[in-house]
Amino acid sequence: MANVQLSTVNPSLGDISQSNVDQLRSLVKQLHNAAVVQTEELLYLLNNLDTRNINEIDGDILVQGTVTAIKMNVQKLSAITADLGKMTAGEIYGAYIATSENQYPMVTITPEGLKGYGPKGGESLSLGQADDGGALLFMEDGSPKGSIYADAEGLHVGNMASIHIKSVDDVTYLEGPISFENALEISGLEIKNVKDLEMTIAELRGKMENDIIVNANFDNSTRHLKLFSKTRTVATVFIPASAPE
Repeated sequence: MANVQLSTVNPSLGDISQSNVDQLRSLVKQLHNAAVVQTEELLYLLNNLDTRNINEIDGDILVQGTVTAIKMNVQKLSAITADLGKMTAGEIYGAYIATSENQYPMVTITPEGLKGYGPKGGESLSLGQADDGGALLFMEDGSPKGSIYADAEGLHVGNMASIHIKSVDDVTYLEGPISFENALEISGLEIKNVKDLEMTIAELRGKMENDIIVNANFDNSTRHLKLFSKTRTVATVFIPASAPE
């Protein structure tokens, strides 16, 4: 809105001079220009204001739809409750973010981490910190079932029941050194299911049956000692008689 600076002009009729007339003309012109500018601004607002999306409730003006502004300085937004739809922002800092308000299933993000809740409201997933590493905890209606966490010793996978590692369409690979030193029991591992191991064991079994001595026989008349495996005579050794004294 234009501003008009009015100087004090209060001449009497007998004191009107040419300079006073010029001053009055200038003030009248300024007032005219200000009125024109103000009229144009009001007409612009009225022509571009969509009254269908403006509601007034208890003296508060609510605007629905899209608000576009070149500059907007807002000190506090805590009183705003709205469906923001799609929002693009550079950085957002907050203490609590949730996908719904007291409706399940739901996911929340807090300074402690990310949590997921099932249809019944029980906690089913928790992603946060564990000592100096991260931890992923799986639950069933709030009851812990399994976890994946990392610390200085490595990555740990644990569960309250059995753990299933399965590849449906491809091979499951275990790479690097593998240790079973703390295994209490290994069951269900059959040699026939381990590629190339059955053939190697068969070769070893064949060599054992053919070459390992399991029996021996000494023929006193021929002085021959014969050594036998399960399948063949491995060796015949001649033992001479002792020379007579």
